[in-house]
Amino acid sequence: MNLTKNAKINYLNIGLMALSAILAFFLPFETFLFAYAFLGPLHYLTEISWLHDRQYFSKGKYDFIVLLVIGVLLSYAAFAKDFGINVDFYDSFMEANLFDKLLVFALFSAVLFALVENIFIKIVSILLLFVFISGWLDPERADINRSSTTIFALTSLLPTLIHVYLFTGLFMLYGALKSRSQTGLLSIVTFILFPIILVFFAPVDSKNNFLSDYGKRAYYGDGEGFFYTNVGIIDHFKLTKDPLLTNKQYIDSVVNKKGAENQMPVAERVRITDSLKNKLNENYIVPNPESEYYMKPIPVKYAIPTNGKDYYWNTVFFSTIGIMLMRFIAFAYLYHYLNWFSKTEVIRWHKVPKIRFAAVIILWLLACGAYAYDYSIGLNFLFFLSFTHVLLEFPLNIVSIVGIGTESFSIFKNGFKKSIANK
Repeated sequence: MNLTKNAKINYLNIGLMALSAILAFFLPFETFLFAYAFLGPLHYLTEISWLHDRQYFSKGKYDFIVLLVIGVLLSYAAFAKDFGINVDFYDSFMEANLFDKLLVFALFSAVLFALVENIFIKIVSILLLFVFISGWLDPERADINRSSTTIFALTSLLPTLIHVYLFTGLFMLYGALKSRSQTGLLSIVTFILFPIILVFFAPVDSKNNFLSDYGKRAYYGDGEGFFYTNVGIIDHFKLTKDPLLTNKQYIDSVVNKKGAENQMPVAERVRITDSLKNKLNENYIVPNPESEYYMKPIPVKYAIPTNGKDYYWNTVFFSTIGIMLMRFIAFAYLYHYLNWFSKTEVIRWHKVPKIRFAAVIILWLLACGAYAYDYSIGLNFLFFLSFTHVLLEFPLNIVSIVGIGTESFSIFKNGFKKSIANK
């Protein structure tokens, strides 16, 4: 049977998914670190080049400048923090919650850029959007928004797992529906099944899971790596049960806390210690009526200020749930990059002017060198490219979503046959 070029690409991608799944199973952390450092920068550069030649899939020629400026502002704030340059700028960003506001604003603006051509409508809509988002994500609403899965997805998952997994899947689905490709749909099914198998069915040996010392250091990245992405997901979705404060921990860390900040009278310390000394291993029950944990046990992390690294280290690297999560992350990122490079005949990102192509290769080699020298330095210096390429891709993501709806309606109406317009 003679396979079409499209079918060959789809079967190749299924093979790449299998390779990604195998590597993610055996070496989840190292697989991610390698993919992000050495495939990631080449992906950013070539995709930005490809998007530029297609006007970033926006209706307006200069719409992308809004997304680019947001990328510059976010990158400068991150750079200011990492290198201690204009820290006041970073502090102002954090106080105003501008990281979250600008990211969500970029996504919603991309809807306008992809679908609306009238510049007056876009300007008015963008202003209204910014007012709405500023109020929705106002720092005063932080306590309310903290528990919102929608906001967590839009601010924490959007530039990470939503970008590399969900948007990749939507792009693939749009292509399969548009070309009426059965093998394309098969690749979508495989794309969904592999993570399910990795997370829920593949065995986990948390005690003997291979993880190098370099892998741990690089993933933590001096606190600037992806460690806290895992922490955020585990915490928000309550994937692990938080250890509860014991009476002994309460006495040692709160009652008898060392330092001038401990204002508890000596007599009160003695009274509490005596009242709990016969039940040290039991959970501490909160006696304060004003606490949400009144007459209930309280998680350690809410009762005692903890070092996030120490508190979550074993959970992220050595627990069953931590390894399962990392398998998914490693699969999503590695296949995201491999999928892009497998579509050279479809995307034709390599058909660019020689000077630009040479610049891409040089910048890629410099990026690889930075990661090889020190992973944290690579993360710091490549933040602009990694984050900005996510922003610039938003209009394409919107086009893919709209296209899925359009093609699905056409299939529902006419059946699974390629229309004349798509031939």
